Amino acid sequence: MKFAVTVAEFNPFHNGHKYLLDEMKRSADAVVVVMSGNFCQRGEPACLDKYTRAKHAVLAGADLVLELPAAFSTAPAEIFASGAVKLLDALPGEKTLFFGTETGDKQEFRAIAEKLVGESKAFKQTLKELLSSGMPYAQAVGDALKATESGLNFDILYNPNSTLGLEYVKAILNLKSDMDFCPVKRTVGYLDESLKGNICSSIAIRKAIETGEKKKIKKFVPKFVFDDLPESIVNADQIIIYKLLAASADDLKEITDCTEGLQNRIKAFSFGANDLSSLIDKLETKRYTRSRLRRIVLNNALDITASFMERCLKNNLYLKALAVAEDRKDVLSALSESKFRLVTRKADADKLIFTAKRSFEKDVFANRVYSLLTKTPTNEYEMKIVKR
Repeated sequence: MKFAVTVAEFNPFHNGHKYLLDEMKRSADAVVVVMSGNFCQRGEPACLDKYTRAKHAVLAGADLVLELPAAFSTAPAEIFASGAVKLLDALPGEKTLFFGTETGDKQEFRAIAEKLVGESKAFKQTLKELLSSGMPYAQAVGDALKATESGLNFDILYNPNSTLGLEYVKAILNLKSDMDFCPVKRTVGYLDESLKGNICSSIAIRKAIETGEKKKIKKFVPKFVFDDLPESIVNADQIIIYKLLAASADDLKEITDCTEGLQNRIKAFSFGANDLSSLIDKLETKRYTRSRLRRIVLNNALDITASFMERCLKNNLYLKALAVAEDRKDVLSALSESKFRLVTRKADADKLIFTAKRSFEKDVFANRVYSLLTKTPTNEYEMKIVKR
């Protein structure tokens, strides 16, 4: 079977996502999405639970939605992408990974990815110097490559979706996967908060919900999404701050990206914090970006350590099905030949062992935390069968 695959958060699903799925459907037998669970890469709870978002994706054209384990969904871009590609590479048959980008074509992405995977001595030295100056990692990588190479589309290194796409291509190369990839030009920037035309960013939609202007986004999402959108954004502040108060500086040091004494800074400022936004305001510096800080404190709340992420990257995991189209159960049958166990019910999960078992248990825990926040329990072991 020929698969068109993508990695997404759909937080929430909007018309731009529908455009991407439509493009994918033109070139494959089946469309498979690997989607973040209830917590996302920016260090925030999703605005809707994972089963609702997976249902939206199937209604919009995906044939199957698989869950990106919590160990990867709340990780920095490199680990997020590597974990997702690891799962997608386990699918049998021919695969093409589609991703949105602000700039760059296939050849330009491959050229930069090959340079970053190869890492020349000059690049390594320049990167080390830039990081020592306090520059954020993503910017330092871009500036270091720009200073040591020529003839590349450097714009790819400075746009959020393009840089994430670049991480997917790097992961494909590092894994020596036979997976192909296809960049798709975005019509709206990832960080664009404007509400114009009929396509906007997920950030713009979440901001409209947060400010009580939900009606303004009606034309930017399918009706079945709008009908499910909440009246307010899920808030995890109290749980996150409680866990910061309970953690020691040594505990925080075990979290990915909590380096250079940052654990002491977080611990000191967590005393007296009333909400997460004001805490992040105090912690943020040129070196410590908001997204990095939010990921650290969220991973502390979910007890996802750097060593746990690393074990999940190195070992066999599973393919947890969140939703499948009623008329495409043949896709599930095809996945029975995958490298990883397909999980569609509790009996499948019970057969997981070692790191796969521990990773799935972390997904269950994250799901229960989210259910506590939303006061709406969901069953971690179910798979939605969606009629469309």
